[in-house]
Amino acid sequence: MEEIFLNLTNTAYKLLEYFPNKDPLKLKTKERVLSIMENLALEDSDKVLADIEIVLGYFEIAKNNGWINSINYLIICNEYKKLKDKVKPTIVKSVEPKLENPQKVLASGLDIKFSDRQRKILEFLREKEKAQVMDLQEVLPAVTKRTIRRDLDELLSAGQIIRMGEFNQVFYKVNA
Repeated sequence: MEEIFLNLTNTAYKLLEYFPNKDPLKLKTKERVLSIMENLALEDSDKVLADIEIVLGYFEIAKNNGWINSINYLIICNEYKKLKDKVKPTIVKSVEPKLENPQKVLASGLDIKFSDRQRKILEFLREKEKAQVMDLQEVLPAVTKRTIRRDLDELLSAGQIIRMGEFNQVFYKVNA
């Protein structure tokens, strides 16, 4: 299993070469990939499973930003999911409550920490009901479109907002 994981870590690092050099997501992803390795050595399976989920989210953001292609994204996700299947959680919950709508739990703000920018984006979307990136740039004039898109992708991943439309007619609105 160690060799498989070393190969997976090397593959993740190769994909990170396609991330923009100064993008904070590149460093965060490296930290999480290393955290997985460290927690595997410490046999802390709960942290390994949590870190894998985060890394998968980071790679999804990278795919959505066009930093990695869909094929590489699918390959890295499949490999991390295989690793995830091999790692058993240390705490087994006997009864796991089923949520009718997990997005509503996310929307309630439990365990989610948003940046000031993301809170402003959510506030703006609640006021205006829907917006495009250029609308959000007026509210956040010192922030680049790329950063706004990254924040939107994180909010999408957290289930806080939804994306509507395609190409240059993409709008975002709060997930009700």
